[in-house]
Amino acid sequence: MLAAKQKRKENIAEYILYLYQIEDLIRAFKLDMTDIETHLVSKYQVEEKTKEEVAEWYKNLVSMMEKEGIREKGHFQFLTNLINDLNEFHLKLVNDKVDAGYVTEFRTVSGLISELNLKGNEVKNDIQTSLDAVYGYLMLKIQKKEISEETTQAIKMLTSWLSYLSKLFKDFETGDLDLA
Repeated sequence: MLAAKQKRKENIAEYILYLYQIEDLIRAFKLDMTDIETHLVSKYQVEEKTKEEVAEWYKNLVSMMEKEGIREKGHFQFLTNLINDLNEFHLKLVNDKVDAGYVTEFRTVSGLISELNLKGNEVKNDIQTSLDAVYGYLMLKIQKKEISEETTQAIKMLTSWLSYLSKLFKDFETGDLDLA
């Protein structure tokens, strides 16, 4: 909860990836709040009141996962909506050429995104495809799986672009970037 709040303010892509990880953590604990409190919440080095807020946050996420039918797989609806909003923002940046550097950065990864879509079972928007690729890469690293240099370079390109997009999105949300 604490990290999520900070990431939401600073970097929208990191926030989404962080919540993907939280979804997987909750699933690893089989949506059991007793286990979540024992193994996650209790580890926070914060005041008791803050621990209670963190526990409540996890409890709300577990409840949402159950209501949304994503116990086994899938993402929170609010994340899907946020990704779609971010994709619309991205398309506006590209189509209206609001930031020439952004358009150039996107062009460096657009072929890669198309290639990733061809490898997948379904065509997704640019943001969803890229976030899924980065998250998959992070999971491979956590599992200490072998990752090719080509894949590592591709992920670096995607994360660079997503960072640029996140900065512009933050600027837009704070009123420092006008799209009109």
